[in-house]
Amino acid sequence: MQFKRKLFAALAVAVLLFSSSCGAAKGENTASSAVQKASSNAASSSIPTSSETSSASTASSKASPSASSKASSPASTPATSSVSSASSEKTEKAKSLSPDPVGSVIREPVITDEMRALSNKSYDTGVNEKNRNEDNVPNGYIYYMNKWGKNYDAKWLMDTSVKELYLTFDEGYETGNTPEILDILKEKGVKATFFITQYFAEKKPELVKRIIAEGHTLGNHTCSHPADGMPSLSLEEQAEDVLTLENEVRRDFGYEMRFFRYPEGTFSDQSLALMNDMGFTCVFWSFSHVDWDVNNQPDPAEALAKMKDRLHPGAIYLLHAVSTTNTEVLDDLIDYAREQGYTMKQF
Repeated sequence: MQFKRKLFAALAVAVLLFSSSCGAAKGENTASSAVQKASSNAASSSIPTSSETSSASTASSKASPSASSKASSPASTPATSSVSSASSEKTEKAKSLSPDPVGSVIREPVITDEMRALSNKSYDTGVNEKNRNEDNVPNGYIYYMNKWGKNYDAKWLMDTSVKELYLTFDEGYETGNTPEILDILKEKGVKATFFITQYFAEKKPELVKRIIAEGHTLGNHTCSHPADGMPSLSLEEQAEDVLTLENEVRRDFGYEMRFFRYPEGTFSDQSLALMNDMGFTCVFWSFSHVDWDVNNQPDPAEALAKMKDRLHPGAIYLLHAVSTTNTEVLDDLIDYAREQGYTMKQF
C-alpha cells in the first residue's frame, strides 16, 4: 500500500512537470510571435511608402496647392549614437538605388546625445527688413549670421562688402512660370539656385533636368515641407525627410544637392546641427515678399520697387517660382542690379 502511494505521487509529479513544460513552451512561442508581429508593424509604420511621401510633399500651403500636414512617423527614439534602425534601413535602401556622385559630401547623420541636448526652440527667419545699416543691409540678418551662421554654415547673408546678388527660387509645385524664368535667366546670362521639393521633382522631372543642364544650382527643400517647420519633427524624421529627396535626385538625375532651405524658414539649433552634420549648407534669405499666394499676387510695379529699395551687398533674394509677379519683373530686377554695379551669383 505504501509502495502504491509513492508510485501515484511520482506519477502525479511527472504529469505536472510535463504540463508545466508544455505551457511554458506554448507561452514562449506566443510571446515570440507577438514580438515579431509588433516589430514588423513598427518597422512598416516608420517607413512611409512612396505614395505616402508623395502625398506628404503637397503638404505646405506655400509648397503646394493643398493644405499642410506633418508626415506620419513615430516619435523620437531615446538618445543613441546614430539614427534609429528603421530610419537607417530606409536610408540604406534609398542609397542602394542612388550611387553617390563623385566627390559626394552629403551623408547620413550621426545623431549624438550632444546634438539632442541642443535647444529645439523654433526661430522664424522673418525680421524687420526696414531696419537696415548704412549699407542697406538688414540688421536682423546680421544678428542671425553672428549667432548661427558661423557655427552651423548657415547663410542669411553673403559677403556684405561686395556688391553681389544671389537669386534663389523655391519650387514647391509648378504653375507654368518656371520655363519662362529659365528663359529670362538664360537670356540675361544669369545662374540661379532652385530649391525643390519631392513633389516638384516627381511631377516635373523635365524641368529639373533643364535646371541642371543650364548650369543652375539645385537645392533640397524637403519631401513634406512641414508647415510647423522642421523642428516639429524628430531628428530621425528630419533626416529621413531630407535624405529621401536627396537620394531620389541622385538616382533619377545623378545630382547631389549640397544646399538646403528650411520650409517656412523655421529652424532650431538642434536642427541646424543635424543639417550641418549631414554636410548641407543651409541657405536662408535677406529679402523676401508675400509672393506665394497665386490667387493674391502683389502688384508688379510695387514689388519691383520693393526689390530695388532693399537691394544690398551680399543679398540673398527668395522668390517663389509660382509667382507671376516675380516672373514679370525678373528681367527688370536683373537689369537694375547690374546698373547699380552688382554681379549676379549662384550657390
